[in-house]
Amino acid sequence: MQVWDWEISTSVWPQASGLDRRELGCAEKYQKQVSPGAREMVSAAQHLEEGRFEEGAACAERALGLFREAEGESAAIVDACRLVVYARQTQGRLKDAHELAHAQLEAFAASDALAKARMLLLLSQINHDKRGRRNRERAKEWASAARSAFAELGETRLEVIKQHGNPLALNETKQLVDAALPLLRAVNDCLGEGVAMHGMACARALAGLLDGAADAGREALALFRKARRRGLEAFELHCLAAWMLALEDTDGAIKAAEEAMQIYMEEPCGLSAQPGVLQILMKAYFIAKDFSRAFACAQGAFERFQEANDRRGQAVALDMLALGYLHSGDFGEAAKLAQQQASLLQEHGDRPGQARALRLRCRLSVQLQDFNGAIAAASEAAAISGDLRSYPEKAAALQLMADCQMRNHSLSEAREAALQARQLYRDLLDRDQEVLALLQASQCSALSGDTDLAMQTASEAKELAKRAARRCAEGICWHTLASLHLDWGRLADASKMAKKALTCAKRCHEHKEQARSLLLFIVINLMISKEYEADADAEAEATSEAGEHFRRVEEKMEELRLLAQRASEPFCTACSSHAVAAVQLHRGSYDEALRTAQTAMTAYEESADLIGVLHMYLLMGKAHLTRRSFREARDATEAACWFGEQLGFRSIEENARTILQEIQAREAELPEPQLRRARVPEMPNVPKLDVQALDVEVLRDVVQLFVKVLIGSDDPIDPERPLMEMGLTSHLAVVLRDHLAKVLPGLSPPLPVTLIYDYPSITSITQLVTTSAEVFMQV
Repeated sequence: MQVWDWEISTSVWPQASGLDRRELGCAEKYQKQVSPGAREMVSAAQHLEEGRFEEGAACAERALGLFREAEGESAAIVDACRLVVYARQTQGRLKDAHELAHAQLEAFAASDALAKARMLLLLSQINHDKRGRRNRERAKEWASAARSAFAELGETRLEVIKQHGNPLALNETKQLVDAALPLLRAVNDCLGEGVAMHGMACARALAGLLDGAADAGREALALFRKARRRGLEAFELHCLAAWMLALEDTDGAIKAAEEAMQIYMEEPCGLSAQPGVLQILMKAYFIAKDFSRAFACAQGAFERFQEANDRRGQAVALDMLALGYLHSGDFGEAAKLAQQQASLLQEHGDRPGQARALRLRCRLSVQLQDFNGAIAAASEAAAISGDLRSYPEKAAALQLMADCQMRNHSLSEAREAALQARQLYRDLLDRDQEVLALLQASQCSALSGDTDLAMQTASEAKELAKRAARRCAEGICWHTLASLHLDWGRLADASKMAKKALTCAKRCHEHKEQARSLLLFIVINLMISKEYEADADAEAEATSEAGEHFRRVEEKMEELRLLAQRASEPFCTACSSHAVAAVQLHRGSYDEALRTAQTAMTAYEESADLIGVLHMYLLMGKAHLTRRSFREARDATEAACWFGEQLGFRSIEENARTILQEIQAREAELPEPQLRRARVPEMPNVPKLDVQALDVEVLRDVVQLFVKVLIGSDDPIDPERPLMEMGLTSHLAVVLRDHLAKVLPGLSPPLPVTLIYDYPSITSITQLVTTSAEVFMQV
């Protein structure tokens, strides 16, 4: 159910690095030379191939110094600069790379036009990404100047081969490739033709034309195979895997990535390219829910990297293993691996990677309720990104820290961190993220009880979004303001603001935001209608007002129903059913409300919206409480409370505790003890099962036995039928998970918190345990 963010390191992501590893090929011509500079170039290339970037950069810098001392070595100087820049880019030190290239550009004489053109191209490649808007514009200018210089010098092939890494428009790239292909074919240059087609593929990918990118990539792959360049063949397969994954062709992505990995494992210098393929392959495995192959792949890669003493590769493999444990719900093991990964990256000198690992460690610590550890990890990540002048990453780490501090009740510190993030986004001219940081600061003030400051900050965010013409961000601000007014009981103002949020969402054509705003408007107006219905002092007027607000509710319900039908998105369907259930509860149709809430819950699960699921538990708890079904009310509310606590949704947890107090008070009024909430049935004493020699039939019988006891049935249970349809409540689902864990000691990864929602039947639970046992044996 839970969807986890992926932070992919650009140093191992094919579209980010392009064919940058071809820079290492510039050292091949020095292998037969005997000069000190040539020897340093060969050593530099070897270090870089093996992932030792600091040593490689040092060798390349020594070569650069030697070439500068000699005369007429412009081409060698460019080659040495390319190796230094490749090392610094891979380490995330883009500013250092830029300063080196820019200084060398100015040092070249005006007569050395080819060397200057190559340095312009190098500057363009350095600055085209992750260097801010101003540098991106300069990168375009440098790329254009380099292209013109190459054309004047008659270096057409070099021009086309290098265009893939620059931010040129798709039509410009197409013109260049179309012009170059006849020349390349005329001299039977399969390699050059393949690189040109790869450039076209990347241009299409950057323009969002992924189908076209995949087609051009397949042509490039065929050409690299014809040229018998195994390294480039593997790289193109890597790119194809990434594009296929984006196209949701998971099987195709797995096939391409596995083939790329096999080639890199066979190639003598393929070790440094394996981490990037591993990331793509693992993500595809996770999407396909093939956890057994995912764990085996990551573990095998880790052992290869460990044997080769490749710390960068070990770090990526640990990252993938951590994500695997995270997907399976073992947050503790995932957190340990994330910390181990951060330490390895620190030793390796990969500070951007270290910061990324620390951000993952922060998220995992939150899941483990270790807020102090989470705050420490986010703080360290922010400090590292600040030292590197990676301000977007620093701002993201500050927002993570603010979220952790809110959960840890350090609200003033949380607000300060959010405002620091806001200032960074402001300097970066990222208005959307600036708005979100302000809303985070507003939330801190609201939780601390400072109503005026919370409203003021949210209003500032709204005005900022409005001035910047960010309609979607403005809609989120109106939604936040409406929620604030709702929390403080200002229902009339909340209704107006929910309506404005809806208007913004419609202008942006955002179906999910429209559904969210419509649902909020419906809930607010139901509450207003209920207030008027309870007003006994002005009965006639109150009845009229209640009717008017209910008419608005019905109008928006129909609008939401049509939106869900038109959008065909699970989240919109969930919101529509949620609204219907709320209206049915308002009307006193408790049985219908419960059935509709179950439908909404299923749709929320399908859309991976866990908060929506928990809201449905709260609604079902209220419905059961109103109809005096105290046991069912407690089951539903305790589930919301427990999951809210486990997953860090504090507002859900607090709301659930309030309902539980009301249930307790109502139960205390019951005259007869036997009418009080029944206890959980006594579970049978089942011998522990050996995870290393698990009998699937015995396991299935144990699961069926537990379920039959919990739902009070003596009849056989259909193993394919969802258990919650048969009477297994959320509270009893927790009991089932806990007892299965007791009879399966040592199972790793352990059964997830959301077991019954991700694996709703006896068959699916049995398959999960069997797969986990296989993974346990392999790992």
